[in-house]
Amino acid sequence: MANKRKICESYSDIESSSDELEFEVYSDHDINNIDALSRDNADNIELNHESDSNDSNIFSVVRRYILIIESEIEGSESDTGENVEDTSGSSGNDKWIDVSEVDNIPSSMDFDISPRIAGPQISNDIKKPLDFFRLYFTDALIDSIIKETNDYANSKLRGMQLSRRSIWNTWSDVNRKEFLAFIGVILNMGTMPVANLQEYWSTKFTSKIPFFSDVFTRDRFLQIFWMLHLHKNAPEGRNTCLRTRIQKANNFLQYINSKFSEHFIPYQSICVDESIIKFKGKICFITYNPTKPTKWGIRIYVLADSNTGYVYSVLPYYGSITSENLIRPDLPVSSRIPLDLYRKLLDNVPNAKGYHIYTDRYYTSIPLAEELLKMNCFLTGTIKTNRKYLPMVIKKPQFVRDRKTVAYRKGKTLVLAWKDKRIVTLLSTRNEAGLMSIHRRVRGGELVRIQKPKMVIDYTKNMRGVDRADQYAATYCFLRKSLKWWRKLFFWGMEMCTVNSYILYTSAKKINNEKPMSHLKFVKLLVEQLVGNFRRNSISREYTHTPNTEGRLNNHLHIIRSGTKKDCVVCSNRKIPGERRQTHYFCDTCLEKPRLHIGNCFERYHTLEDYKM
Repeated sequence: MANKRKICESYSDIESSSDELEFEVYSDHDINNIDALSRDNADNIELNHESDSNDSNIFSVVRRYILIIESEIEGSESDTGENVEDTSGSSGNDKWIDVSEVDNIPSSMDFDISPRIAGPQISNDIKKPLDFFRLYFTDALIDSIIKETNDYANSKLRGMQLSRRSIWNTWSDVNRKEFLAFIGVILNMGTMPVANLQEYWSTKFTSKIPFFSDVFTRDRFLQIFWMLHLHKNAPEGRNTCLRTRIQKANNFLQYINSKFSEHFIPYQSICVDESIIKFKGKICFITYNPTKPTKWGIRIYVLADSNTGYVYSVLPYYGSITSENLIRPDLPVSSRIPLDLYRKLLDNVPNAKGYHIYTDRYYTSIPLAEELLKMNCFLTGTIKTNRKYLPMVIKKPQFVRDRKTVAYRKGKTLVLAWKDKRIVTLLSTRNEAGLMSIHRRVRGGELVRIQKPKMVIDYTKNMRGVDRADQYAATYCFLRKSLKWWRKLFFWGMEMCTVNSYILYTSAKKINNEKPMSHLKFVKLLVEQLVGNFRRNSISREYTHTPNTEGRLNNHLHIIRSGTKKDCVVCSNRKIPGERRQTHYFCDTCLEKPRLHIGNCFERYHTLEDYKM
C-alpha cells in the first residue's frame, strides 16, 4: 500500500504539469518481459478498487496507464535523500545528488570573446548626443521613411475632394531637415506630457509652451504625424496575408536591431525577457497577461546586457509567423526564444564562450540549460516546479529544521528551492548552492541579518537588464493612444534608439573616466541638436528662394481668394513684439497658398525676389 500511495502521488503531480508527457503503451508480450522488480511493484499496486477483480482486468488497466518510476518505490535511494533519479527519464542513468549541505562545484569555463572586446564599438569622434542617436537613425533609414511618407501622402490626397478650409491644401513634401526636427519635437513631448497633442500649441496663459509653436505650426506637425508611413500598404483585399501586413513595422525594427548589435558587444552577464507595448486594438497577435501591469499589448522579446541595460537584440512576436522562424523546432517555444536570441549574438561574435544568460520562469528549463551548455553558455533562472525532468524532491521540497534551502545537482545542473516568504525555485549551470549573510530591511525600518542563497543574489543582480531599459524608456516616453499598431512599434523603436544612445554615451564616458550627464539633460540636448535652426517660417523661406520663385515671378495671372486667417508672408514678423499681421486673403495660383494683404504686400510678393519687409 505504501508503494501504491507513492506512485499515485508522483502520477498526479506529473499529470498536473503543463508540459507534455509521453506514456508508453505495453502489449501483453511486453508485460511478460518486464523484469522481476517491476512485476513485484506492479503486483503491489491496486489498480482496481474492486476486491473481486480478476487478473485480466488488472492487465487491461496496466496496458493503458502503466508508468514505472523507480525513484518513488519504497526502499529505493530516494528515501535517504542522498541520490534521486530523474523521474522523467530524460537523461539516462545520471543521478540527482543532494548538495544542500556541501556542493562540489564542477569546473567552469572563462568568459572569452577574443579578438573582440566587450563594450561600445564606436570611434572616438562620436561625442555629441546627436552623433550617438544617428548611429541608429541613419541617413538611409530617414530617407526611406521620408520617401514612404511623401508617397503615401501624395497618393492619399490625389483623389480627395478637399474643402476650402482643409489643412491638406497646404501639404508639401517632407525633407530631411524637417523630419529631424519632427523627431526632436516628438522626443521633447515625452519629457513634458500633456492631455493631448493639440494642447502643446495652446495659446492660453496656463498651458502655452513656446518651443512647439516656434518649431512647427500645429497643422504642419499634424500633417506629418498623420501621414507618417514606414512601408507601402499591401493591396486591399481579404487574401492579404499577415506576413505582408507586418512589414509595415517589421523592416524598421529589423534595421534598428542590426544597428543595436553593430555598435555594442554585451559583457558576460546577459538576460532575456519580454517588453510589452501597451495596445488594445484588433490585431491577431495581441497578447494578454492578467498578472502584468500592462495586460494587453504587443510583446517583444529582448536580449539585453545585464550591467548596462543596453538592448542588444529584439524579437517582435507576430504569432505563428514568429514561432515558425525560430531555431530548433523540436523544442518548446519558451526554449527556442532564448536560443534564437543567443544565436544572433554568436553570429556577430562567433568565438564567444562563457556568456551567462539569466531568464525568468517562463523560459527556464533543463533542456534549455543543456542546449546552452553545448553552445558554451551558462543559464540561471527561476523555474516552474511542473517542468519536465525536475526531481520530485525539488517539486515538493522537505525543509529540515532551520535549513531553508534544498539543493540537488546532476553534472553541471543545479536546482535549488529556497523558503523565504514563499518557496522560490531556481536552476543554474554555473552557480553554487552556498549561502551568504546579508541585511534586509523589514517593516518599521529595522535591519535584520538573514542567510540568502548566492544563486538568488546573483540572479536578482543580473536579471534587471531589460527592466532597466524599460525604465529609461518609460521615464520620458511618447507612446500616444493609436488605432494603428505599427505606430506603437515605431515610437517604441525610436525610444529604444534614444535609450541605447544614452547607455552607449555613459559607457564611453566611463571608459574615459569622465562623468556623464543625466538622462534628462541628454534627451534635452539631443532635442536641441535634432531641431537645430529649423523654425516654422524656414519652410516659407525655402519656397521663396528656390523652386517657387519662378511661379510667383512669372508675370501670369494670380487669383486672390479668401480663407482662414493667417500671417502675411510679406509684412508679418512674430519675432518683433507687435509686428504680427494676419489676413484672410491668399494667392490661389501659387502652390504654397501664401497669405497676402491686398495691395502693397500682394505686389511685392509677385514682383520682387526679396519681398520681406
